[in-house]
Amino acid sequence: MGDTREHSALSEDRTEPFSQSEIQARLQRSRMEGFDALHSAVPLDKLVVPTDDDIRILMRPLARDRSVREDGNVTLLALRSQAPEEDEPPHQVLAVRQTARDVSFTVHIPDPNHPDYRLVCILYYDPASDNQVIWNRSNVPFQLSRVSEEPEELRGARYDVNPNFSKPLPPGTWRITMGGADLLDFRLLERRPVRARAVSSASSSDSLNASGKRPLEGDDDGGSSSKRARASSPAEQADGVIMILPGKDSAKGKELVVASGHPLLDMESGNTLEVPRGGGLVGYTITKNKLIASTRLSSVFTAEYSEAPGRYVVAKVLKTPAPGAKGNDGALAAAVIRQAQMWLRELENQENLRHKNIVHLYGGDARFLSLYMESVDGKDLSAHDAWRHRDTDLFAGDRTDALRILRDTASGLHYLHSLRLAHNDIKPGNILYSRERGAVVCDMGLSSRGGASTSGGTPWYVPPEFIGLRQRGLPSDVWALGIVMLYVLGKMPLPDSRGVARHPQRLIWLIADVHNTRDPPLQDKAVRSMRSWLTEVNAVRGALDLHDKLERIVYGMLAPNPKERLTMKSIVAQLFDDSSSSSEEKTTAAPPLNST
Repeated sequence: MGDTREHSALSEDRTEPFSQSEIQARLQRSRMEGFDALHSAVPLDKLVVPTDDDIRILMRPLARDRSVREDGNVTLLALRSQAPEEDEPPHQVLAVRQTARDVSFTVHIPDPNHPDYRLVCILYYDPASDNQVIWNRSNVPFQLSRVSEEPEELRGARYDVNPNFSKPLPPGTWRITMGGADLLDFRLLERRPVRARAVSSASSSDSLNASGKRPLEGDDDGGSSSKRARASSPAEQADGVIMILPGKDSAKGKELVVASGHPLLDMESGNTLEVPRGGGLVGYTITKNKLIASTRLSSVFTAEYSEAPGRYVVAKVLKTPAPGAKGNDGALAAAVIRQAQMWLRELENQENLRHKNIVHLYGGDARFLSLYMESVDGKDLSAHDAWRHRDTDLFAGDRTDALRILRDTASGLHYLHSLRLAHNDIKPGNILYSRERGAVVCDMGLSSRGGASTSGGTPWYVPPEFIGLRQRGLPSDVWALGIVMLYVLGKMPLPDSRGVARHPQRLIWLIADVHNTRDPPLQDKAVRSMRSWLTEVNAVRGALDLHDKLERIVYGMLAPNPKERLTMKSIVAQLFDDSSSSSEEKTTAAPPLNST
């Protein structure tokens, strides 16, 4: 009985509620103990980091009354120093891993007493270098100072970073100070190296435009999304990005992709990249085959991807500025952020789509800003010697092709629109077509949900309401497809050809300049150019035969008022309405919207 009473007493003692003061004291002790565990006199540069893990950032809070808000990628690690003293315990730090979905990591250090001095910054990983870009999302400036002693040219470096400004940072330890208080030390780590195996000596330089999207000849970047293929010259590849290891590894055909470049972009055709998963294990492999197109912003090539067994894929890799590229730090940093955000948007908007007229996405990797997509057996509608006459820039197909293209593209876009997802860059170059497969919509890089506006895309396909109301969204896709159909029906040459420098009636403008109030002359020029183009479109629209069902639908797609414009739902309903179809336009049934 005595044992029972003793156990009962202990139970009552344990369940007695703490006073509010005791709760606060315990919380304070917990915070202090946590801070003391992380606080160490050993610099972050002196800690040895495991090489078989994707750790990119080490962090150590410096203020006792501040705590780093953690997320799933933050782990408390115990690391040894490079030359530990006898009986020296491991040093605890916060470690940030980069997974295949992480383009960035957000640091959030709140200040309960001064909300304006809450530190919020985002660190973006640069896939083309070991650098990371820091973006100040706080309400006030903060100071960055270099803690690492090496390299000598950066010793003692100090920068002021204003709100919404960004700066690229090389590896090493940096300190953030805000309002005179040191808040955080963080060490940026180099990328983990990946290996490539040489399978063949085939060169990709002669395989431009082997399939899929094909750039316009003579196009410049000029603000449009027209693509120009360019194979890297030997001089551009002479930086030792891929090195053959000496000795027995070389005999086995093993190669090492060094960390100073972009592995997927720098490896040659026929090489297989082994991408690690952690713990020395291979996560997946990707074998590079034929280069399709290469522009300043992306590279597209066919490949074999281990996560899509037995299938070839099309790999799309977004480019960031190479180290040493021309431009100020802010512009280069902004380019990294823009490309990372575009990759993430395309991945998230496309990964769950299942429709036979939308390119299927198998996967992607944030560490390379790469996407691995279905390889469609068909050329895009702007491809020379496939669907575009080289001399006239007119569509090379017939009316049967035009009807199939409208049906398939409208069906795919109706599916997107049912999910409140706008494509925002419908144009011939983003529609792949073959008479066997039909039309397939690709390139979701500018897609957006709801009515979100964007200044991206291709100028000749932007609707009139963008000038006054800055509206895009779902009606914008309908307008853009209407412009595509004017080309496909032979009513006008490929609109993109107007942006080629040698065109006798060249007409081009930047979409963003239409609302560029900081430069009124440039804005005025863009608005005048766009209105001139819309006048041409309206004249072609007015000449359409309204007794012809197909041309009547296109007429309704190009209504200047978005409220009077046809919707994708109504277009699909008309195209698959057997009772009103002519013999040329009959079909057995509308394809299911979720068909694969």
